Amino acid sequence: LRVRDGRPVTWLAIGAVALATIVGLVAAIWLGAAHDAATSRLLRVVSGLDGALWLVASVLVGVALDGLLWREAAGARALGVFIPLVDAPGRAIVRLIPPMLVFGAGILVASGRPDPWFVPCPEATLTCDGMLVPVDHDGGSTATIWVVYAVHHAVGVPVGTLAIAVGGPGGSGLASALTMIHSLDEDLVRKTDILFFDQRGVGASEGRDCPSAGTAYERAGPDAPAAQRFATACIAEAQVDPATLARYATRQAAEDLESIRDRLGIEKFALYGESYGTELAQAYAARHPDRLTALILDGPVDLTRSAIDFWSDAAHGFDTVLTDTLAACTRDTDCDREVADPAAAYDRALRRFADGVTASFADADGVVRDHTIDAVGIEAAVDALLYDPSGRMLIQRAVAAYESGDSVPFARLVDVLRSDGAGSEASFAYHAITCADYRVSPTADPGDVGAVEAARTALGVGDLRTDEVFTSQYPCLFWPYQPAVATRPAPLTATPFPVFVLGATDDPITPIGPARAIAARLTDGYLIETGGGPHVTFGRHTGCVDRPVIEFLLQGRRPAARSITCDGSVADPYVPLTARTEAGYRDALDAMNAAESELFADPGLLVWDGADELRIGCRYGGFVVVTPATFQDNIRFADCATVAGVPLTGLGRYVFASNAVSWSVTLPEGELDYLLVGATGTVTGTWRGKPVDITR
Repeated sequence: LRVRDGRPVTWLAIGAVALATIVGLVAAIWLGAAHDAATSRLLRVVSGLDGALWLVASVLVGVALDGLLWREAAGARALGVFIPLVDAPGRAIVRLIPPMLVFGAGILVASGRPDPWFVPCPEATLTCDGMLVPVDHDGGSTATIWVVYAVHHAVGVPVGTLAIAVGGPGGSGLASALTMIHSLDEDLVRKTDILFFDQRGVGASEGRDCPSAGTAYERAGPDAPAAQRFATACIAEAQVDPATLARYATRQAAEDLESIRDRLGIEKFALYGESYGTELAQAYAARHPDRLTALILDGPVDLTRSAIDFWSDAAHGFDTVLTDTLAACTRDTDCDREVADPAAAYDRALRRFADGVTASFADADGVVRDHTIDAVGIEAAVDALLYDPSGRMLIQRAVAAYESGDSVPFARLVDVLRSDGAGSEASFAYHAITCADYRVSPTADPGDVGAVEAARTALGVGDLRTDEVFTSQYPCLFWPYQPAVATRPAPLTATPFPVFVLGATDDPITPIGPARAIAARLTDGYLIETGGGPHVTFGRHTGCVDRPVIEFLLQGRRPAARSITCDGSVADPYVPLTARTEAGYRDALDAMNAAESELFADPGLLVWDGADELRIGCRYGGFVVVTPATFQDNIRFADCATVAGVPLTGLGRYVFASNAVSWSVTLPEGELDYLLVGATGTVTGTWRGKPVDITR
């Protein structure tokens, strides 16, 4: 009786066991270290599929063992020793059919819709979960969609729950959770449960996106043909059926929030909305007023305004803030000294950059390359920077540099803001939600570009520096779904809860006028208005803004006045331009102060989330790395040359509590230890081959 030795099956069994072990261990260890939801979800799926690998391995081990018993019995009989022959084992492929079917089913499930048993949670301090909700809460379909939420629990018994609707549209509540928790008042975080959620179509809630189409549209001219190309490309890239686009309307997302509330068993809660989130918050408040204890609208959208009205207000708002930003430069001694007429200089820069200008500086890998920028890129970067006083200072600095013949600061702004991915919101979700909420065309023709252009002219938008803002709505003219009529929701007036309306006079996207109008219509409304200020003012540790809201959330005490005015600024204090050559510095302390200024005035820090490592290319080569730690940011210079011919290499840190910056670096002909605390700087070591010890 000829019997095979069974080695192939044995090696297959050993290999399958080894593969399943390695995959399982790597997935489990990596999962424990994962910080983002996408990686977490992928590794959990891999861990699940590893179970199917173990099933295959166990079958192969069984086949190998059965083969061993068969050979033992057959061999013994050949030697004359009677051992009853067991049934000959079947072929391994036959035994593998069931586990392979299970394995295939696992892959199909993993590659399909989000798994109801899986929820990506960005941090252990949050409790995450998800649920299936109706696609159409109005009863038009039996289909469901998966939405995810997270709760940061109070220490002890909570005094209440605060739900947060983030901006965008298209921003992820879960991705923003940790940043928002760290920015909120400590008492508020300690005493309340805080609820975050990913709106349908965003992040973990069956999120879709079209980053390639979004990047191409951002770099194209702001006109109707570019908008039409984007709409087609975005939907195709996001792999969304155009017939399903109505599901992303804000009114459906508001009902999702109600489903989450019911699932958690929360009787009543306070609802905070920022920017677009104020649309969702107002929609929820109109439908479920009995479920709210308070409504906070920060940077509010007036829902009674049409799409054309909103974007006209925004275009005028951006123009006003840009004008204020350039005018503020003349009131700052350092800025005024470097550029006499910033408004005229800005206009000259746009004309100069109309056909493109090339500037050279190092990318994040430390290699100096040419970068071409044009007026379209500058306008997009400036629009993004106008949201915050720190960004407005960078505009002033770029204008001043241009006046001195230096195009690099403008080029750096454009490059950083483009590479940052056009904000935190998903491009598909932004347009899917916006177009589902607003009918842009004022006529029966949903794609009536001419009518929108006529409104643009009638509203005086074409005369503004920031007229491109008005075209933000153009993709909706070519979106497969927009509402059939332009009827806007009725305003909130009488509410059984207080409404806090927060606005700033230099908020570009949601100007102060609509905020004042919302507050004026409310019977129990409180307007908290900041002079100058950013878009969205709560949670910036400004007592005048935060205190009235927190006192009500924690103590139930309403403000004594219906209108509160808070001080703010148009732009952060100006950071003077630094010399580009070593000869421009009188001593080592001046040079180190300049390096510190260039580091902290880099636009990369403005868009940095503060959670991941940040790498910034230095002007003349090399790079600097900023790594977040518990009480400080660590700094590493790698041949970083902010001054031509003076590369720095070494380590440093920025300590939060003391606001102190320090580093130890080597450079040509020297080694320096630098410390800056407040306005006092100290440097010791060797500079230009000579010892130095300077405090100033």
